[in-house]
Amino acid sequence: MPRRWYTVTDMTLREYLENYAPRYRGHTPGHKGSADSRDITEILDVFPADLITKAETRAAALYGARAVRFLVGGSSAGIKAAVLSSAKRGIVTDAYAHIAVDGAAALAKLPLYKLPLRVGADGLPELSDAAGITAAMRESGADCAVVQYPDYYGRVPDLEAIYEAVKSEGGTLICDSAHGAHFALRPDLFPPSANTLSDMCNMSAHKTLGAMTQTAFLVFGRGGDEEKTDRALSDLGTTSPNYILLASLERCVDDAERIKPLYDGLKKFSDGMKSRFPHSDNADFTRLVLDFGNKGRQAAYAFYDRGIVAEKYDDRYTVFILTPYDDADSLECLAEATEAVCRETRVK
Repeated sequence: MPRRWYTVTDMTLREYLENYAPRYRGHTPGHKGSADSRDITEILDVFPADLITKAETRAAALYGARAVRFLVGGSSAGIKAAVLSSAKRGIVTDAYAHIAVDGAAALAKLPLYKLPLRVGADGLPELSDAAGITAAMRESGADCAVVQYPDYYGRVPDLEAIYEAVKSEGGTLICDSAHGAHFALRPDLFPPSANTLSDMCNMSAHKTLGAMTQTAFLVFGRGGDEEKTDRALSDLGTTSPNYILLASLERCVDDAERIKPLYDGLKKFSDGMKSRFPHSDNADFTRLVLDFGNKGRQAAYAFYDRGIVAEKYDDRYTVFILTPYDDADSLECLAEATEAVCRETRVK
């Protein structure tokens, strides 16, 4: 009897992909493993079996959540599915909301009310607050709010107060936590994870954790209808997800215990950088926001010329994301380049 290489008992999704080695692949994809031997699809009735469900269960335990769904359409798919499964009359969102919220409103055929844009003395948009959300829901009749937490600069609004405000209006709070997937790993160092303060939230595992680009979690927190949301995800997604991407989500969940202690070193580095260079303060020390006055773009390109690539820049700030996957040499390169760029742009 041939060896049952396809047995999935006690395997992880990654292990299955890495050990997949039939004598002949009479199935899709058409490259038959030549592009990447791990790139396979559903095989008979043995794969993916319950490997994805098991991995999602481990993710739910990591976040202390009721349930987690793995996404290969990014956080954008999570935002849209959450809105489609919960909003009925309209949506209120931040002035600085991600474009996926606009797309969600269009798909739901519901009005979208954006809070007024107000810029603070630091040149950044003022964060949404409970009073503004409440007023907007009452004025518009919306029954759903989508709030960014954290924003691209590592700042967080008072999400607990916003949640209570939304609930007092009988609404659903969806949190766009694309940049906050790491908060749950070290609650002693970071603000509370968004899933503890919202009905549903999306988290881009590829942004601050170790998963591949295009991957995300949709996390059910204090509310959310799993059946309706799953239906929306099915309508928005594909019947042929890339299992390499799903395996990378599994990897970042299973890697969480290893990387948790590494945040202490990152905080020490971040605090050191902030003691040396002008910056914008925030709630997330892994989001290093360097202040170059009115020379943010010039600074970003000066970094690029030195082989250092920023996450983003604007007229004033150049932003870097620190993660446990940064090694000491890379961080030292960033520190040295920052000193040089500050001299070049005459930032004291």
